[in-house]
Amino acid sequence: MQRSLSKNALVNLFTLLVGGVALTVLARYGRSSTAELGAILIGFGFLVSLVSWFQMRLELREEVERLEVEQLGQTRSDSALFAESAAEVSPAHRARVQFERWFVPAFAILVCLGQGIAAWWWGSRLWRDTEVMAAPDPTLALALSAGTGLMLFLVGKFSARLAQLEGSRLLRPSASAVMMGAVLAGLSALAAAADWFGLPRYDRFGGLALALVLGLVALESLMTLVFELYRPRSRGVATRVLYESRIIGMLGESGGLFGTLAHALDYQFGFKVSETWVYDFLRTNSPQLAGFWLGILALSSSFVVIEPGEQGLLERFGRPLGLTALSPGLHLKFPWPMDQVERVNTEQLRSFSIGYESDPELEKEQTLLWTRKHYNVEYNLLVASRDQALYKQSGAAAGATAPSSEAVPVNLLTASIPVQYYIRDLREWAYGHVNPEQLLEDIASREVVRYLASVDMDEIMSYGRQKASRTLQDVIQKKADESHLGVTIALVGLQDIHPPMGTKDTAVAAAYEQVIGAIASREARILEAEGQRAEIVPRANAEAVKRRNEAEADANRKLELASGKSAQFRRQMEAYQAAPRTYRQRAYLTSVASALGNSRKLVIGPTNTHDVVILNLEDKLRPGLDDVVIENPDRKK
Repeated sequence: MQRSLSKNALVNLFTLLVGGVALTVLARYGRSSTAELGAILIGFGFLVSLVSWFQMRLELREEVERLEVEQLGQTRSDSALFAESAAEVSPAHRARVQFERWFVPAFAILVCLGQGIAAWWWGSRLWRDTEVMAAPDPTLALALSAGTGLMLFLVGKFSARLAQLEGSRLLRPSASAVMMGAVLAGLSALAAAADWFGLPRYDRFGGLALALVLGLVALESLMTLVFELYRPRSRGVATRVLYESRIIGMLGESGGLFGTLAHALDYQFGFKVSETWVYDFLRTNSPQLAGFWLGILALSSSFVVIEPGEQGLLERFGRPLGLTALSPGLHLKFPWPMDQVERVNTEQLRSFSIGYESDPELEKEQTLLWTRKHYNVEYNLLVASRDQALYKQSGAAAGATAPSSEAVPVNLLTASIPVQYYIRDLREWAYGHVNPEQLLEDIASREVVRYLASVDMDEIMSYGRQKASRTLQDVIQKKADESHLGVTIALVGLQDIHPPMGTKDTAVAAAYEQVIGAIASREARILEAEGQRAEIVPRANAEAVKRRNEAEADANRKLELASGKSAQFRRQMEAYQAAPRTYRQRAYLTSVASALGNSRKLVIGPTNTHDVVILNLEDKLRPGLDDVVIENPDRKK
């Protein structure tokens, strides 16, 4: 029976070789990543089957040697002496022991490393490379993979059943590899069918899934090698084959998953869970239960809810359906993977920037200076210069010949221009172009460069920003509509415009700041002089008006005073002419009263007495009650 098992292992080896070559041809012809990873897995299975077959041959030779020794032992009388000599002459046994001790672990390590490297290499390549390439003839690839899968399935099913009945631990790895090859060929057929339906991107997903499986198998091989170092050895107990993968066995063999699950449950609970009716029901009705749950899953994928603010694109086998996008609400569709809906938030404000590449660390600074770097990369943009153009025109008008090295009327400018937009027509945005975001950014960059080359540098850096923002928004919106991008430009900002920083030897921004500072100082002095003029001229005018009014008032006062004195003199002459003596006496008394009004007066009484009069002629420091003048109210009347 061992010879038939060895022959079956050899058949498995040849079948894996044919299947690996078929999937390799399919991967090259059909450009299939799934078939390529399947060929790699079958290649590792071929190596495992080759070592398994060789180890099986060694055990067969050992068995033949043992039978020969037993036959020779029956013909010898001295069995003890012969047993001692037989123990010495057993080359097949020693070869098998040395093979299992040294070659099998080394081979398992090499297979583990190869599987890990292959999983990382092909997985990272498929993850980075998102380009999808369709097969020239998907029907041929489908037929080739399906035929290969059928051949592998028939051979693998027979080998797996034979290994189960005979309990052969060395035939089981090759049988699992053949059954796994059938599964891989079936996946390649599904990828070819998806390509035939116009969905070539599913082939990349299949390749990523197989790369993940290959990585898990490598991890399992590593854990098996580690556990083998600490496994207790018992004499007479067959050891587990190091290069055998339980994951390959579960995925390849039809009953591998339930068998492994049964052993795990029996070990965990301490009794034969696999002999209960629940486990038997699950094992016998697993296809029906799987179909039921798949039906529930398909039914749940037939309902689509579009959230407020979103729109959906309905695709059937990758082709768009309907003339308009799905509006917010509940919608019905065919189950996945027939129909798919891609949701997009069309009311979300999207943005990109022109003129710089952002740096989160530099953008944290609150103070923005021309002489300090604001972003990771700042691009220099061409902008017109009116001063140089006027100088060139004035030189040409004067008849001067401009030198060949004369600067052209342009300058360089650093600008940070954020552009904000939102999606207006989702179908135009999604299906009109391969990369609409990049196209819109290219259009905006082109129009910004074109516009800056036609405006004056000083104007756009000062009062022309708002006008430039509106103009750029209108121009970019017009070009986007001509390209059928389906977007609405919400804002084109000019938040940071300044001359370039320059180099260490040529500090452009610092020199420009000096010029701006000189211009600002000149303007400040001009404004200060105008302020002084505005203050002094009105003050001088007011002083002139004041003095003119005072002169006029003084002239009027003198005229009125002279006129009053003239009238008074005439009245005095009339009074004098009427009573000369009375007028003179009254004038005299009035003059005496006026002259002596504020003087102290001493009244001396009779002069014919001998009284001594003492006069205190000192001035009073402060007036007393006797000095208070009380006016007679009747006198005022």
